[in-house]
Amino acid sequence: MKKIITILTCLVFAAGTIFAQDAAAASNAAPSNSAPSTDKSVPSTPEESYNNKGYDEKTMRVIVPENQHTTDKTASVKIEYTPMYDEARIYYTCMYVTYDKGEAMNTIMACVEDFMKDNQYYHYTYLARDREKYFKNERGYSMAQYMSYIKFTR
Repeated sequence: MKKIITILTCLVFAAGTIFAQDAAAASNAAPSNSAPSTDKSVPSTPEESYNNKGYDEKTMRVIVPENQHTTDKTASVKIEYTPMYDEARIYYTCMYVTYDKGEAMNTIMACVEDFMKDNQYYHYTYLARDREKYFKNERGYSMAQYMSYIKFTR
Protein backbone atom coordinates (compact mmCIF):
# COMPACT_ATOMS: atom_id res chain seq x y z
CA MET A 1 0.00 0.00 0.00
CA LYS A 2 2.85 2.38 0.85
CA LYS A 3 4.47 1.71 -2.55
CA ILE A 4 1.28 2.61 -4.42
CA ILE A 5 0.88 5.87 -2.49
CA THR A 6 4.55 6.76 -3.10
CA ILE A 7 4.26 6.08 -6.86
CA LEU A 8 1.04 8.10 -7.16
CA THR A 9 2.62 11.01 -5.28
CA CYS A 10 5.61 10.97 -7.64
CA LEU A 11 3.34 10.90 -10.69
CA VAL A 12 1.25 13.84 -9.39
CA PHE A 13 4.43 15.81 -8.65
CA ALA A 14 5.84 15.10 -12.15
CA ALA A 15 2.57 16.10 -13.83
CA GLY A 16 2.46 19.29 -11.77
CA THR A 17 5.96 20.31 -12.83
CA ILE A 18 5.17 19.64 -16.50
CA PHE A 19 2.02 21.74 -16.42
CA ALA A 20 3.75 24.48 -14.41
CA GLN A 21 6.41 24.81 -17.12
CA ASP A 22 3.76 25.03 -19.85
CA ALA A 23 1.88 27.74 -17.94
CA ALA A 24 5.06 29.76 -17.44
CA ALA A 25 5.90 29.52 -21.13
CA ALA A 26 2.35 30.57 -22.07
CA SER A 27 2.40 33.56 -19.74
CA ASN A 28 5.72 34.78 -21.23
CA ALA A 29 4.51 34.46 -24.82
CA ALA A 30 3.42 37.61 -26.63
CA PRO A 31 -0.24 37.95 -27.64
CA SER A 32 -0.92 36.78 -31.18
CA ASN A 33 -2.53 40.04 -32.33
CA SER A 34 0.43 42.25 -31.37
CA ALA A 35 2.94 43.49 -33.94
CA PRO A 36 6.43 41.94 -34.03
CA SER A 37 8.98 43.53 -31.78
CA THR A 38 11.31 46.10 -33.35
CA ASP A 39 13.72 45.95 -30.43
CA LYS A 40 16.84 44.03 -31.55
CA SER A 41 17.56 42.73 -28.04
CA VAL A 42 14.37 40.62 -28.16
CA PRO A 43 14.27 38.23 -31.14
CA SER A 44 10.98 38.33 -33.03
CA THR A 45 11.30 34.87 -34.63
CA PRO A 46 12.64 31.53 -33.41
CA GLU A 47 15.29 31.62 -36.17
CA GLU A 48 16.72 34.86 -34.79
CA SER A 49 16.89 33.47 -31.28
CA TYR A 50 18.58 30.34 -32.65
CA ASN A 51 21.19 32.42 -34.53
CA ASN A 52 21.84 34.62 -31.49
CA LYS A 53 23.10 31.56 -29.62
CA GLY A 54 25.90 31.08 -32.17
CA TYR A 55 24.50 28.02 -33.93
CA ASP A 56 24.13 27.51 -37.66
CA GLU A 57 20.72 28.47 -38.95
CA LYS A 58 20.16 24.91 -40.21
CA THR A 59 21.40 21.64 -38.86
CA MET A 60 21.44 20.04 -42.31
CA ARG A 61 23.14 21.57 -45.32
CA VAL A 62 22.18 20.65 -48.87
CA ILE A 63 25.24 20.76 -51.13
CA VAL A 64 25.30 20.37 -54.90
CA PRO A 65 28.89 19.57 -55.96
CA GLU A 66 30.36 21.72 -58.71
CA ASN A 67 32.03 18.72 -60.35
CA GLN A 68 29.33 16.04 -60.65
CA HIS A 69 31.74 13.35 -62.03
CA THR A 70 29.03 11.93 -64.28
CA THR A 71 28.80 11.28 -68.01
CA ASP A 72 24.99 11.02 -67.97
CA LYS A 73 23.37 14.31 -69.02
CA THR A 74 20.18 13.63 -67.00
CA ALA A 75 22.03 12.79 -63.76
CA SER A 76 22.47 15.04 -60.74
CA VAL A 77 24.17 14.60 -57.38
CA LYS A 78 22.99 16.13 -54.11
CA ILE A 79 24.64 15.86 -50.69
CA GLU A 80 22.67 16.35 -47.46
CA TYR A 81 25.39 17.01 -44.89
CA THR A 82 24.84 17.10 -41.12
CA PRO A 83 27.98 18.67 -39.61
CA MET A 84 26.91 18.03 -36.02
CA TYR A 85 27.13 14.26 -36.56
CA ASP A 86 29.62 14.22 -39.49
CA GLU A 87 27.08 12.31 -41.57
CA ALA A 88 25.96 12.73 -45.14
CA ARG A 89 23.36 11.28 -47.46
CA ILE A 90 24.40 11.39 -51.09
CA TYR A 91 21.72 11.15 -53.76
CA TYR A 92 22.37 10.31 -57.41
CA THR A 93 19.23 10.91 -59.48
CA CYS A 94 18.76 10.35 -63.21
CA MET A 95 16.20 9.15 -65.73
CA TYR A 96 15.34 5.45 -65.48
CA VAL A 97 16.28 4.64 -69.09
CA THR A 98 19.84 5.96 -68.62
CA TYR A 99 20.36 4.59 -65.09
CA ASP A 100 23.45 2.45 -64.51
CA LYS A 101 24.16 1.27 -60.98
CA GLY A 102 27.91 1.07 -61.56
CA GLU A 103 28.09 4.65 -62.80
CA ALA A 104 25.97 5.79 -59.84
CA MET A 105 28.34 4.12 -57.36
CA ASN A 106 31.45 5.53 -59.05
CA THR A 107 29.95 9.03 -59.24
CA ILE A 108 29.02 9.01 -55.56
CA MET A 109 32.48 7.75 -54.56
CA ALA A 110 34.16 10.51 -56.58
CA CYS A 111 31.90 13.19 -55.07
CA VAL A 112 32.58 11.84 -51.56
CA GLU A 113 36.34 12.00 -52.17
CA ASP A 114 36.03 15.65 -53.27
CA PHE A 115 33.83 16.42 -50.27
CA MET A 116 36.36 14.84 -47.90
CA LYS A 117 39.17 16.97 -49.32
CA ASP A 118 37.11 20.16 -49.01
CA ASN A 119 36.07 19.48 -45.39
CA GLN A 120 39.30 17.93 -43.99
CA TYR A 121 37.98 14.40 -43.47
CA TYR A 122 40.29 11.43 -43.97
CA HIS A 123 37.98 8.40 -43.80
CA TYR A 124 34.35 7.39 -44.18
CA THR A 125 32.20 4.38 -43.40
CA TYR A 126 28.77 3.37 -44.62
CA LEU A 127 26.03 3.54 -41.99
CA ALA A 128 23.49 1.62 -44.07
CA ARG A 129 23.30 -0.31 -47.29
CA ASP A 130 22.97 1.76 -50.43
CA ARG A 131 19.39 2.09 -51.60
CA GLU A 132 17.77 2.38 -54.99
CA LYS A 133 14.44 4.04 -55.56
CA TYR A 134 12.32 4.29 -58.69
CA PHE A 135 9.64 6.95 -59.04
CA LYS A 136 7.91 9.32 -61.44
CA ASN A 137 8.80 13.00 -61.26
CA GLU A 138 6.31 15.88 -61.50
CA ARG A 139 6.42 15.75 -65.31
CA GLY A 140 5.60 12.03 -65.37
CA TYR A 141 9.07 10.77 -66.36
CA SER A 142 10.38 7.58 -64.77
CA MET A 143 13.35 8.38 -62.58
CA ALA A 144 15.89 6.32 -60.63
CA GLN A 145 17.65 7.38 -57.44
CA TYR A 146 20.68 5.82 -55.77
CA MET A 147 21.36 6.84 -52.15
CA SER A 148 24.34 6.30 -49.84
CA TYR A 149 24.41 7.04 -46.11
CA ILE A 150 27.94 7.83 -44.90
CA LYS A 151 29.70 8.72 -41.62
CA PHE A 152 32.93 10.74 -41.88
CA THR A 153 35.87 10.72 -39.47
CA ARG A 154 38.56 13.35 -39.00
